[in-house]
Amino acid sequence: MDEVPRIFTLEEANDLVATLEVEFGRIALLRGELVPLVESLGGPDVAMAILQGERETPPGRDADLERLKDLAAAVAEVVEQINGLGCLVKDVELGLVDFYSMRENEPVFLCWQFGEPAVTHWHGLDEGFGSRQPVEGIEVEPPEYFN
Repeated sequence: MDEVPRIFTLEEANDLVATLEVEFGRIALLRGELVPLVESLGGPDVAMAILQGERETPPGRDADLERLKDLAAAVAEVVEQINGLGCLVKDVELGLVDFYSMRENEPVFLCWQFGEPAVTHWHGLDEGFGSRQPVEGIEVEPPEYFN
């Protein structure tokens, strides 16, 4: 049975920004350990092949493989928690999150990126980050410093 997506108002989406900042902060910490580990195993393609059992773990690297699995699972858990709020993580690396919403009786995505102080943009369901447009009537002062 297909689940009906949660439809957010701009205010409801903005109410989650503080939570999203914390969760993407957790992802950033995990990625800080994950990225060098992946590189030490030969890069993303090699690490993925090892994780999928398509390639042998290099000799003496079993502990690294286990740590890689743990870190990947932790990132996936955070993404699941965020998606469980009703929004959609679109890109973990860039920190992109979309919220189903309605604009002029048409479904759209409200769009937020890690580091932005609020949800201030939207795009069509079949469009992406590059097609973002400002939400009319919303002006948010950028922070003096980023997290």
